Amino acid sequence: MAELKLNQAEKQNDVYILSEFNNEFESAYIKVREKEKRIYSDAEIEKLPFASKLNPHKNEWSLRAKSFLRFKKYLKAKSENLNILDLGCGNGWFSCQLSKNFNHNFYCVDINLTELEQGARVFTSKKIKFIYADVFTSDLPKQFFHLIILNASAQYFPDIKKLLKRLCEIITSTGEIHIIDSPFYLKDESVKAKKRTEDYYSSINFPDMSKHYHHHSFEIFSGFNSNIHYNNSSIKNKFRKLFLIKDSPFPWIEIKQ
Repeated sequence: MAELKLNQAEKQNDVYILSEFNNEFESAYIKVREKEKRIYSDAEIEKLPFASKLNPHKNEWSLRAKSFLRFKKYLKAKSENLNILDLGCGNGWFSCQLSKNFNHNFYCVDINLTELEQGARVFTSKKIKFIYADVFTSDLPKQFFHLIILNASAQYFPDIKKLLKRLCEIITSTGEIHIIDSPFYLKDESVKAKKRTEDYYSSINFPDMSKHYHHHSFEIFSGFNSNIHYNNSSIKNKFRKLFLIKDSPFPWIEIKQ
């Protein structure tokens, strides 16, 4: 079995450093999050996705909580002691909530040192490792992870096909990749969505952020062994909307080897 050896890695504020720092994305991302009032206190991120009444995005978090609970239920059917990669984890709240109920090894990976350090400060379980790493250039072991989760992070990767091919190198032969709470579009819709994003970032005076936010179509999964666990556009969920039952507008997609 391959191993992820962290003993020799540099460490900064309890975050393992496996890649050279690249501040371009982090700097732009943090400034936008501040503008949007999405930089939360330690006490608030400890609650997520069950946001406090004072959270300005509480309604959004209530939908993300439903996505989290769906995945938590799914994980109950798995064996224990899995190696789980939480890619684009931010402050790591998703894995940290899961770690309260499951005996797995969680590896929270991002290129946002600010949020990684906050997560490492708040979530101190021995089951969790916070790691600064570029998934393409860092030396992650092949066939090591049983599950890889991209929780609201797929849109920050410019080439999903390239990403999935890379992730298939580091998951086990029976491993799974789960993409949760990221937008995917029909081909014609993606052009309009890109324009909306450009207009939005321009309206808050951060037009350059749009180059870091990507609009992927469902067509990119062609050639991969994929399955949709949750689809907001399904007949069942359209019926639920008639009764004003709100849920995540984004799909949950699984890819296997």
